[in-house]
Amino acid sequence: MLAVAVVIALGVAAAGVFIERGLAVREDTSSGAATSSRAATPPTAGTSTAVRSGSPAPGALGSSGALGVSVATRDQTAKWIATQVTASAIVACDPAMCATLQASGITAGRLLALGTTAADPLGSDVVVATPAVRSQFGIRLAGVYAPAVIASFGSGAGRIDVRAIAPSGAAAYQLVLAADLRARISAGQQLLRNRRIIVPAAARAELLAGGVDPRVLMTLATLAAEQPVRILSFGDPSPGANSAEPLRGMELVPLAGGSLAHSSLRSLLSFLSQQRPPFAPLRASITHSSALSAQYAAPSPLGLLGGR
Repeated sequence: MLAVAVVIALGVAAAGVFIERGLAVREDTSSGAATSSRAATPPTAGTSTAVRSGSPAPGALGSSGALGVSVATRDQTAKWIATQVTASAIVACDPAMCATLQASGITAGRLLALGTTAADPLGSDVVVATPAVRSQFGIRLAGVYAPAVIASFGSGAGRIDVRAIAPSGAAAYQLVLAADLRARISAGQQLLRNRRIIVPAAARAELLAGGVDPRVLMTLATLAAEQPVRILSFGDPSPGANSAEPLRGMELVPLAGGSLAHSSLRSLLSFLSQQRPPFAPLRASITHSSALSAQYAAPSPLGLLGGR
């Protein structure tokens, strides 16, 4: 049985992994993490605790926010946020977008309605940059509040970006981002030296570039300490994300063969089901290809590896 609580040492940091109650982990026939060839640097912002929320209400942004944005683009954006963004995140949005998010199952308490309950997106974790929001904040949106695009939908004037908030400002964010990249590269190099982890060429390139989420790196180190594994791929279903966005998903198989393979997979899955945030995966399953697939929520956290 894998340990319920472990300390992961990668040479750049140590972090605790704990039990997460209520994580829905399933065994099914669908593949969890989409493969990607993006080699990336990390780009997320910290989580703010100053939450200002309320039910979306009609306001100055309501009519202008709807201009140039198709219903399909709004629905796509809302579905992605509902299924990919961490459930504790506060989402800043114009009133029309907030209404679509509520219709997708996101509670009003998680929404920060710009132009009604808030004059800026500070106090949120992500902001939905519709044309109305871009018009309201101009260059301050990327230059001050939210420098990282973690997903994008649509095109042209009707494009909607989902951006991670930088609570201390874009300049401070870039410094933390650079330190996090260095720590991620170092951790990736150490994983590549681990003889209990078999890595294909594409995944090797992503590790060397620092393009893998720290939660994935740290979990891999822990799993390999228990049994040898082969990485099949890293992936991330984040359309239109910055190239700096790290890959939040992984697919792997234990090296144990024969009758031991399935029990090894279930043991790994059981371990993931017991983790607490930020190490609890958004979803995890045993796929049709008899591999373990796990995906972590957006935005990807900075500082877990202790980069300075």
